Amino acid sequence: MNNIRSIGILFLFTIALGTSAQSQNISDLLNDFGITEIARDYLQPAADAVGYSFNSGLYHTAEVEQGFNLWVGMRGVWTFVPEDEKSFTAVLPEEMVSLGYPSQVTTATVLGDKGALLQSSMQDAPDVQLPGGINTSSTYIFMPHAVVGSFAGFNLMVRGIPPVEFDSDVGEVSFVGAGLKFSPTHFTQHNQAARQRFDVALMVAAQRFEAGDYLTVVNYNANVHASINFGLLTLFSGVGFERYNIDVAYTYDPPDDLAPDAPPSLLTPKSIELGFNRDNFRYTVGADLTLIALLNISADYSFGVQDNFSFGVGVKL
Repeated sequence: MNNIRSIGILFLFTIALGTSAQSQNISDLLNDFGITEIARDYLQPAADAVGYSFNSGLYHTAEVEQGFNLWVGMRGVWTFVPEDEKSFTAVLPEEMVSLGYPSQVTTATVLGDKGALLQSSMQDAPDVQLPGGINTSSTYIFMPHAVVGSFAGFNLMVRGIPPVEFDSDVGEVSFVGAGLKFSPTHFTQHNQAARQRFDVALMVAAQRFEAGDYLTVVNYNANVHASINFGLLTLFSGVGFERYNIDVAYTYDPPDDLAPDAPPSLLTPKSIELGFNRDNFRYTVGADLTLIALLNISADYSFGVQDNFSFGVGVKL
């Protein structure tokens, strides 16, 4: 099997599943877990991390300025994995139990450590090593990010890269996202003092990520956020509702060491499709700082099913 430390998509867009641990080739990981029910539980924490990461770093101020304005830069998102999402209890199908294997076993998720070794009570049945994970407590992504405005109190947020292939193990990758923000306090900015103290905004966003022909991620987010401006420093906070839909499609290839008298359902290659859906409320707090003319940095922390930290660096015109 091929080993990889991360999936790198140049410097514009990087998804990494750990900085020090190695993992199997993505296709191998999916194929090794050909049993649909087990595969779903094995991949669920990674699906959560991906879904929540893409819905992060959508804003860094509630202000929508008058006239033309542009922010262009990069955003990084670190999502933290709870310890209880590194393992799960796999319930084995009757076909395997009939071969002497246990009815259930605790093993690693894709973000956990070593997979369990299945041993049968039948002498001729082979041991089956369940796949381990990458043993990480966090995942991270980097993505290009831009905000342009304004028109009648609206700003447009865009993210994305065109379809491109950088790694044969990953396949062609594409990512696109957009969000629309409206600030009612935009219309009170003639009152300079009030504008500098407080802004509020509403935002909706949708994003889509595809990798090869086996992974599709669709994210939706709606939020309300507010900010307080102190000149070079802006403090902001927001609450939002988000949803992600992840579809995984792959082909199950029977392991080479599977007993020849195993049930036909385990010996026959088949196409498997998995769908992951999750709703989440998140609360975000952060700060935005203009260091020098044009250069802007921001950071925020979000609380949800999986917490994450977002950091952005960009040029503000």
